[in-house]
Amino acid sequence: DGTSGQALVTDGSGALSFATIATTVEVDQWYLNQNATGGTIPGTYWTRNLKVGTGMSVSQDANGRWTFPSTGIWKITTHPMFRPISGDNVYFDIYITRDSFSNNYHYARGGKSSGNYSNSNLAQNGANSVLIDIENVSTYGIYFVAGSHSGGSYTQGGDASAWNNGTPMYTTVMFERLSDT
Repeated sequence: DGTSGQALVTDGSGALSFATIATTVEVDQWYLNQNATGGTIPGTYWTRNLKVGTGMSVSQDANGRWTFPSTGIWKITTHPMFRPISGDNVYFDIYITRDSFSNNYHYARGGKSSGNYSNSNLAQNGANSVLIDIENVSTYGIYFVAGSHSGGSYTQGGDASAWNNGTPMYTTVMFERLSDT
């Protein structure tokens, strides 16, 4: 008989035995700690809420370059909170690189919203989940872009210490490693 946490496995020749199956769980949630008004969202605009496992890394500069701790299939879930001005379309986009940020590609739209013609800066949200196959942690990465954002429009951020002071996290991103490549 096996013990708690073990599974029945085969050696490929038909012999069965109990073994402990290692699972690597990696989940990392971040939130925007200030308003983003357009362009690439700097790394300093992000604060980690909670992680399980190694966690993501983001460059603490204007480039906001995110790198992954391990290869595999990753799910990226975005929940932007938009405050568009009247008549503006705003976007929250994910860009990917496979060659250390030499070439970047528009990977997915993480959210989109349009300004209400009678109410500027009316709160609106978007959401999306995408899968990405990270084949090489040295060369793959992503960054987020607040697109359009005409004068007065912004993607809403919270306080840098929102996780412990009761201030809501308005715009969040979550990274979840689902499986091996």
